[in-house]
Amino acid sequence: MNLDTVIHPGDNKYPAVIFIHGLGMDKNIWVNPASSRILGGMFPLSVLLKSQLSPGEKSAGMKTLYDDLMERGYPVVTWSQKRPAGPIDAAVLELDEIVRIAVNLSKSGIILVGHSRGGLIARKYLMVNPQDMRGLMTISTPHKGSSVAGFSKYVSPLVSKITPVIPAGEKGTLAFSVKKIIEFLRSRALKELLPESDFFRSLHDSPFDHISYASIGGTDPTLFTVFNFCFPDAFEKVIPQRFYPEEMKEGKGDGLVTAESSRMPWESDHHDYACNHAGILFDEEVKKNLIEKIEEIG
Repeated sequence: MNLDTVIHPGDNKYPAVIFIHGLGMDKNIWVNPASSRILGGMFPLSVLLKSQLSPGEKSAGMKTLYDDLMERGYPVVTWSQKRPAGPIDAAVLELDEIVRIAVNLSKSGIILVGHSRGGLIARKYLMVNPQDMRGLMTISTPHKGSSVAGFSKYVSPLVSKITPVIPAGEKGTLAFSVKKIIEFLRSRALKELLPESDFFRSLHDSPFDHISYASIGGTDPTLFTVFNFCFPDAFEKVIPQRFYPEEMKEGKGDGLVTAESSRMPWESDHHDYACNHAGILFDEEVKKNLIEKIEEIG
């Protein structure tokens, strides 16, 4: 299939770990964060990591779970989906090819780690290909769907009202940022993640006794801040509560996925952390939790 992969062989006594990126991202979210882009490829990752970066620090120095496991000798594999904003089923076919690579790297089976939509890709794959699998771990995955795709129609009219009160030097930055966010929220790919989508109607998976399950969720909905304007927090005061998504409420979600939705239906271990949708991948406590779970498996 000629996929764009990154493979670290490691020690075959450990399970091989496959990393699956989320919607609109690529393999760099795991292996080279400084060059990764998020929210449909519209922003450099550093935009969503400001709260975790100390003054002067760059995302280039940040390590992911991929790095941590590689240093511990685990075989690790990831790839860039050919259609990162395409249908989930297309990515499932690619995952099958990646699993064939991983099988040859380990005598102890395979662990799947999916961020955001990547966790749903893994679940769909396991519906028909559970063999060789030892574990499934999901990070900020919308297991019950996400309702944020309907949020853009309420945000658009407010942008013109907010812009005049922003200093001239910040207007371009804020207008561009919000515009790109709205484009992402309106995307066809994101609509596949709505709770009532055809994808969720087709997801009839169930747990397997030989597979360990764990999930992680976030509770900090602030995606970015420009001139003290926090997206999406600033809109909570002007949008009727009945229309404001739970994903974007403090303590309820990570900006795109609710903590409740991030809980895998049959997980044996779930934890929530005060992180947004991207920052959760770099949180030291999150990584420590997942490493301990992986080490328990093998």
